[in-house]
Amino acid sequence: MFLIVIGVLSILLAFPAPPYRLVQAPGMLMASVAVATLLPPVIALVSARRGVYLLERLPARPDRGQHALALGASVTHGALALLHGALLVATDWMNLCREVPVLGAWPVAPSLLAATPFLACVTLIWIANYPADRAIRQIALESQLLRGEPVRPVWTLGRYLAFNLRHQILFILIPMLLILLARDVIDRYQDQLGAIAERMQRRGGVKAAGRNTYNFLPDLLLGSAALLVAVVAPGILRHVWVTRPLPDGPLRDRLVWLCRKLRMRCREILVWHSGGMIINAAVMGVIAPLRYVMITDAMLERMDDTKIEAVFGHEAGHVKRWHIWHFLLFAFVSGCIITILSAHVRGMTRDEYQLATGIVGAILIAKWWFIFGWISRRFERQADLFGVRTLAISGLPCEEVCALHGAAGAAPGEPNGGAGVARARRGDPLCRTAARVFAQTLMDVARMNGITPDARSWRHGSIQSRSRTVERLAGDPLATLRFERSVARIQYGILIAALGFGLWAAWEVKLWALFGLRWFQG
Repeated sequence: MFLIVIGVLSILLAFPAPPYRLVQAPGMLMASVAVATLLPPVIALVSARRGVYLLERLPARPDRGQHALALGASVTHGALALLHGALLVATDWMNLCREVPVLGAWPVAPSLLAATPFLACVTLIWIANYPADRAIRQIALESQLLRGEPVRPVWTLGRYLAFNLRHQILFILIPMLLILLARDVIDRYQDQLGAIAERMQRRGGVKAAGRNTYNFLPDLLLGSAALLVAVVAPGILRHVWVTRPLPDGPLRDRLVWLCRKLRMRCREILVWHSGGMIINAAVMGVIAPLRYVMITDAMLERMDDTKIEAVFGHEAGHVKRWHIWHFLLFAFVSGCIITILSAHVRGMTRDEYQLATGIVGAILIAKWWFIFGWISRRFERQADLFGVRTLAISGLPCEEVCALHGAAGAAPGEPNGGAGVARARRGDPLCRTAARVFAQTLMDVARMNGITPDARSWRHGSIQSRSRTVERLAGDPLATLRFERSVARIQYGILIAALGFGLWAAWEVKLWALFGLRWFQG
């Protein structure tokens, strides 16, 4: 859902008008809006009823119902993305929203109005899915009661909708609205900005490069605004997700100590309130003064401190392995591709523009759907390995022979002498006990959230495969080294792509001319 929300809002950001106006007649346009709004919830309703039916008919095989629900969710999300993407790029819906009296003249308002059918559709999908979500959580609750674990009542429809609104819509919508506001303000003052850029060019003594140079000052300002929003958004979003600082106590002291040992700086460790329904943790923030690590209330209630440290180590791994920065660079490449396209638009016919837009759109969809998911799953596994190392650093006693500690019972965090040290330096080995505890932590998180371990995840992979991976790599230091090197190559590839596309985009817009630089003049 995150990717779909980002994609739909990005269309609103990238296109001030639809590139394809295949549907313009008012009657057909309203019919298109209705189909896009109602068809995905109908699919969700059918798949939810099918899933609940299987859960009730086969109580001993909840995986059957969950697999049916996962398949239905995939079809629903595909229909949601396809229909609402088409509504924005292939119909006159965006133009109609901009022509609404009074409202169309306000910044952001037309884009928000254009997104209304999408937001209504997502809400209806949640309502359709609620019975299935409730059934899965009821199964998890019953298993917790049998084990004598603390439980909370399954959330009501209102709490379920409020949670999803905060964490799947507002989490993305608020930063996007800030960027849309910047875009609309920049568009309103585009002529003045062009005059300023032209004066900068003359003041620097740069040869006239035509309007191609300073016409892109608004694009550069919008890119700068997007970067600023990415930096400051965590300070806003911590209030969108209901959070509070983790209270003083032994656990907070341990996590603060781990931050120092890992040399990971963050502004605060937060309790993430989910009404006791979600076992999860997250980290957000590009820079340390606005970086937050969040742990849900249910995780604090139901997991022991050692396993919370394992999850904390996983989130620290995303920071220490620079995953957030590489995701930003990955997004930067998309922005550069759009800038390169826009640099050539002015000389194109309408047919050429539509063809180029279709090709670039297909490239970006493939980039985010296939490449991003593939990269994300490998980053998750690297963060898992960092979580294993965090457990070893935290002093978890080693209970078996492993490449890190040597004989069972060796001092935790200190590799054994001789060959053990050599293997540690060569293969960056993992503690087998820490790997086993981390794998069990993953399985506990899945069980407590009512997720089958083999359920596939586009961004994370299945819990079962991740558990097997950390235990397998703990027994093979050379395989661990090969994996870490493969992820490093991916990161180098992202960096090189960002640098290459950044230079290409800078060349297309003649960036140097805006700042009066003479070196590149012909």
